[in-house]
Amino acid sequence: MKTRWEKCLFTTILVVLLSGAGWLNKEEASGFGQSAGDGTAQAADVRRVTGEWQGMVSRLHLIVKIEQASDGTLSGKLTSVDQGNVTIPIATVSFAPGGTLQLELKSVHAAYTAKLSDDGSELIGTWQQGGNSVPLSLHRPGAAADKPTLKPRTLGRIPLEPCRTVDGNTEGLCGKYEVYENRVAQSGRKIALNIMVLPAVSDKPASDAWFALAGGPGQSAVEAYPLAGFTTKMRQQRDVVLVDQRGTGGSNPLPCELRNPNDAQAIIGESISAEKVRACRAELEKKADLTQYSTSIAADDLDEVRQALGYDRIDLFGGSYGTRAALVYLRRHGDHVRTLTLEGVAPPQYRIPLAFSRTTQSSIDQLIFRCANNDACHKDFPDLRKEFQAVVDQLEKSPAHFEVKTQAGETQAVTLSRGMFVADLRPLLYVPGLVSEFPYMIHRAYAGDWSTFGAAVVLVRSAIDKSIDRGMSLSVICSEDIPGVTEGDIQRETKGTYLGDFQVRMYQQACREWVRGDIPQDFRAPIQSAVPTMLISGALDPATPPEASAQTAHDLSESRVVIVKDGTHGTGSPCIDGLISEFVTQGSAAQLDVSCAEQIHLPPFLTQAQVDHLPQKSNGKH
Repeated sequence: MKTRWEKCLFTTILVVLLSGAGWLNKEEASGFGQSAGDGTAQAADVRRVTGEWQGMVSRLHLIVKIEQASDGTLSGKLTSVDQGNVTIPIATVSFAPGGTLQLELKSVHAAYTAKLSDDGSELIGTWQQGGNSVPLSLHRPGAAADKPTLKPRTLGRIPLEPCRTVDGNTEGLCGKYEVYENRVAQSGRKIALNIMVLPAVSDKPASDAWFALAGGPGQSAVEAYPLAGFTTKMRQQRDVVLVDQRGTGGSNPLPCELRNPNDAQAIIGESISAEKVRACRAELEKKADLTQYSTSIAADDLDEVRQALGYDRIDLFGGSYGTRAALVYLRRHGDHVRTLTLEGVAPPQYRIPLAFSRTTQSSIDQLIFRCANNDACHKDFPDLRKEFQAVVDQLEKSPAHFEVKTQAGETQAVTLSRGMFVADLRPLLYVPGLVSEFPYMIHRAYAGDWSTFGAAVVLVRSAIDKSIDRGMSLSVICSEDIPGVTEGDIQRETKGTYLGDFQVRMYQQACREWVRGDIPQDFRAPIQSAVPTMLISGALDPATPPEASAQTAHDLSESRVVIVKDGTHGTGSPCIDGLISEFVTQGSAAQLDVSCAEQIHLPPFLTQAQVDHLPQKSNGKH
């Protein structure tokens, strides 16, 4: 049986993944939800759009079914296959003369507009949500792949062929460039770096291409950035170059399945297993020297690719861990950087797992404070701080036991400790929709109902695990973050926090089973540069707080910090997309008008009344 709230959680995560983790701001939301039509077929050939359509956004497989009633009205539903076949009703369907289909999904505040291809086999359109837009093409089951519109070309010394992203929605030019795995020895095994170039739309593009570095560590740039709103804007005037960092995506990937995706206990209640780390290391060492997958080595890879493609100066973007990668590149190859944009800043001196105790604490405390100062939230959850502390204290005494459904629909038992509870909360607080549901989630856990929390963790952690090559992540963290952490550091940074030393100890244990690569002596030294830099941070970010931006900016003489007061870990906001584009165009942030960041807001806190009005769903029974 699916409860009404489990259904809502499935919908929330679907929304997040489709919209690139964006959220509505008040100005953008005001005009949203207009009817896409009266639901009546507007064209004689309306049957061309009825039936089943299939497509993907990122790694999510979607099915859209459209039906026509006897009176001519159209109806439909969208199913997310990879998320337990959750189905979202399509409130309004219209098909206008000229072959334009419009769908409105009121329950998730989204819309889809597409043009039917001449042969009727494809819908080429755009998914819109929260002011964000991502490409989404739908095909008839079994339809042949789209024919390329781009032609092969050689850029610099690298031949490129037409290609598409995994979801098929974005066309680009792809190629490989080989580098030695051991760059110092310049001998032995080579790695074929995976490259995707999204050519500029302009007939006269700028000479400086835009390079985007992904997060994680362990995320693929080729998979992550075609969905981003700022990528679309950047392509208007300059080439976008996406290079999978060694160990990720299509560049000799180093995957580790440290959690069984079908085991709820592994996803929600277990820390990293030393046995699984050892097994993964043994398997990956058959194809990789794991000491050679550090940030500094990857920066030199990137510069070699830049040179081979024929670009002199580039505009560099990094998100989350990608900010570290970008800053390391700036230190090593700064003469080739025209502008630098950093979002969710984690500089080399920022030790990733050690900092999580304080950053998670700050995010939770801020949310509790905001709830207390919000009339509707305080009315429903007047004792939220006490309830949260009571949950933590009770878990310290004895773990919680509850059942949760996996994405395969199986109900499984879970045992949850205090450390895992707080560690699980951190990635949930990346998601604006779940941030607004935090008070309700904690209140239900306090009452002994863990279903809301459990369902959210399964969905978020599963999505993250699919996007990260954990072997590469461990190679970075075990070389750059864990070495040199002292007992005094751990005591100072974790004492008195909800998370305590749980997560840093977990990584220490994992790194004892991994290998440690060398890093440059100046790796953690401040990076000084006069390259124009914009640093963007969310005040509620549970991973990379604004303090990290301020500290980094101190040594960047032409820098500007933008704080999003309602921001989490990355924004997905049209405002920020526009600021990034304008900053790169101007080549300076000094005169940039950043006032729109004040209009970015999280969804309102969820109230009990809203939950009570959600429709009850239970496998077809009411």
